[in-house]
Amino acid sequence: MRKFSEAYDASERAVRDLPWSGFQTTVWVEVLRVKCPECGVKGEKVLQLPGKAPYSKRFEDAVGLACESAAARRVARQFGLAQSTVRAIDLRYLERWTAARRKPALRQMGVDEIHLGKKVKFVTVVSNLETSEPVWFGRERKKETLDEFFRSQFSARQRRNIEAACVDMWEPFKLSIQACVFGAELQDRVRQVSHHAARQ
Repeated sequence: MRKFSEAYDASERAVRDLPWSGFQTTVWVEVLRVKCPECGVKGEKVLQLPGKAPYSKRFEDAVGLACESAAARRVARQFGLAQSTVRAIDLRYLERWTAARRKPALRQMGVDEIHLGKKVKFVTVVSNLETSEPVWFGRERKKETLDEFFRSQFSARQRRNIEAACVDMWEPFKLSIQACVFGAELQDRVRQVSHHAARQ
């Protein structure tokens, strides 16, 4: 991290902020840039300016919070925005929320597929059964699809923390979980269950 005593240049940005006393509010923010001998010209980060859109962070947070309990059409009327703008703001709000939240550990996982149609026939969905939330989506429903989830999202040590997996009878999912999570332990359990069923 470098410290600079002089700015390279400055510019102003007009962003919509939360209303004040019933009036729509626009705030003008001065944004400085500095010239680093190694990195070149860089702009400063302003917490209330999360991106290039002409809205403050607290305004976008208010729109995103409203979208949690109302349709985009209703939120658009409430804030005087286009529905497409509301959806874009809500997406940025959710991305910031996802990046900031502490993700719960995945100990009990569920795997299933969703049929979408002719072009993208299936999407694989991995869920956290303890929190009842989806944690990952992958194209198609192949063994390689679920293998990619384990490869990209978990280390070998983290995979050992998975205690249980709930899947249907789709064989590629079972093969992936067997290879990436439980290994020989799952094979032993399957043999024990099969032997018990045969005796019954």
